[in-house]
Amino acid sequence: LDMRRMHCLSLLLCSVLAIAVFECTFCEAFHPQACRRPHISRLRIIEMVASSENVSYFTPSVVLSPAGADIGMAAAEAEAAKHKWDVTICIVDAGGVPIQVKRNNAFPASYDIAVGKAKSAALFQKETGLLEDAINVVAGKETSRTSLLSSPFVLMRGGVPLLLLDGCAGAVGVSGVQADQDERVARVAVDAMRKLFSNNNRMAGDSNQIGAKL
Repeated sequence: LDMRRMHCLSLLLCSVLAIAVFECTFCEAFHPQACRRPHISRLRIIEMVASSENVSYFTPSVVLSPAGADIGMAAAEAEAAKHKWDVTICIVDAGGVPIQVKRNNAFPASYDIAVGKAKSAALFQKETGLLEDAINVVAGKETSRTSLLSSPFVLMRGGVPLLLLDGCAGAVGVSGVQADQDERVARVAVDAMRKLFSNNNRMAGDSNQIGAKL
C-alpha cells in the first residue's frame, strides 16, 4: 500500500512539474515580454525532480540464479523421491524462461506441462491452482472464467511462484502425479529457495539491496 501511494504521489509530482515546464517553454518562446511573473527555469525543475527524496524511480528486485535454482531442484527431487513420485520439475525465472528442467521417469507430456505450469505461475504471479479454481465450472458458481481456457497458458494445479521483496523472482512447475502431489513438490522447492534467500540476506546484513541475487 505504501509503495502504491508513493507511486501515485510520484506521478502527481511529475505531472505538475511537466505542466510547469510547458508553461515556461511556451511563455519564453511566444510571449517573453508578457510573461512577467517569476518562474522556475526548466533546468531547475528537472533538478527538483531528480533530487526529490520521496520519489522512487526504481524498486528492489531479486534475480534467481542457476545456483539458487539448483537448491530448489534438489529439494523438489528429494520430496518426489521420498514418495516415489515420477515427475518432471521445471524452474523458471521471473519472465517464465526455464532455468532448469528435469524429467525423472515421468510420462513424456509431463515435460511441456511442467514448463507451462511454471511459466504461467511466474507471469500471473499466482499459484496455478488458484487459476484452475477460477476457470472450473461448479454448480452454483457464477464467477467461472471459462474464457481463460483459450489463453496460451497452462492453468492446472502444480505451478507455484517464488515471491520475494513484493515481486516475483521465478516459479516452479511440476507434472507427473496427482494435482495436489504436483503442487506439494513445487511448494517444497519454492520454500527451499525462499529459505535460502532469507539466510543469504541475514548473512549479507541487508535484505533490501537492489538487484539481489538468489
